Amino acid sequence: MTQLSLITHVYNAQAAVDRQVAGWRQLPAELRAELEFIVVDDFSDQPLTVDRGDLNLRLFRVDDDIPWNMPGCRNLAALQSDSPWLLYFDVDNVLAPADLARLVGVLGRLNPRTLYVFRRVFQGQELEPHINSFLIRRQGFFRTGGYDEDFSGHYGFEDVLFRQLWRQQVGPEVLLTDMAFEQMELQTQGMSRDTKRNQALIQYKAAIGWPKAKNLVRFGWTEVGAAPVST
Repeated sequence: MTQLSLITHVYNAQAAVDRQVAGWRQLPAELRAELEFIVVDDFSDQPLTVDRGDLNLRLFRVDDDIPWNMPGCRNLAALQSDSPWLLYFDVDNVLAPADLARLVGVLGRLNPRTLYVFRRVFQGQELEPHINSFLIRRQGFFRTGGYDEDFSGHYGFEDVLFRQLWRQQVGPEVLLTDMAFEQMELQTQGMSRDTKRNQALIQYKAAIGWPKAKNLVRFGWTEVGAAPVST
């Protein structure tokens, strides 16, 4: 069994995925053997393609047009992953091979009830850690209830709620200071980032006591390139 699933989801970002996959294919074979790669295509206008080579890479495509479906994509990936540890990150965040190898090497010494966040660097300058880039145990992900898909369809705050539930249901957050993601220049274009609806929603969730998410993966999806199921 692999030790770590690398998980990213994308919308209309073929070039960024190509860059990530090219880097993954250059990793040493002994490191790749410890890794599972999961990419979720969030109903891109042109379906995403990947050149897997010999990577242990699974590509999923969301079949329903749901704006800002990050919660659903992350839930789908967690449900489909085969590794005990999950590394979530946006496709425009790149972890250097040396840092990835170091991370795999310390997994056995990490606290399974801690959410680990990473430094982030852009053109040599330190940025705040990205809220979407973090390492957790798969078991801990589901102890929180997963991401709340009530937030899908509108922008923002699903990540804030997930972190709140992690602290409430599982444990602390810790910054890993000896490794960093490099931030590339990419932002989803042509979609509304109005947060009013989801801001009101998270206020409601707080008022009723931060309930766990229900009914994960409320959409159709396909595993691209999967072998057909025999009947």
